[in-house]
Amino acid sequence: MVSLSTAAVLGGAVATPAMAASAQSLAGCEFTRTLCLFDQVSYNGERFTAQSLSPTTGACVDLVWHGWGGTRAKSSINTNSRAATLYSNTNCTGASKALTGSNPGFTFSAGSVFVY
Repeated sequence: MVSLSTAAVLGGAVATPAMAASAQSLAGCEFTRTLCLFDQVSYNGERFTAQSLSPTTGACVDLVWHGWGGTRAKSSINTNSRAATLYSNTNCTGASKALTGSNPGFTFSAGSVFVY
């Protein structure tokens, strides 16, 4: 596993031109190669974004430490071509749920997420 220090947690940051996706159809997640989690269904509410600084190896992000543990995430958009994986434990172990593309609603008690 790659440490948290190799993950870029974008939070509610505004996208820079280098990060902006060419397709603005993903309203609410206008970043490339990024997982966006939302605390409401249908991509509403507060947003948490993360991506690995090393996309070939990926990174484990502790969601509990960032205040996004448990069932806070209710929907997601993954603009990466590789799946992000939610895990029930904080160290990217335990039960898992893969997130690809757009997920307008789900329930999963997550402690961490592995992103590329």
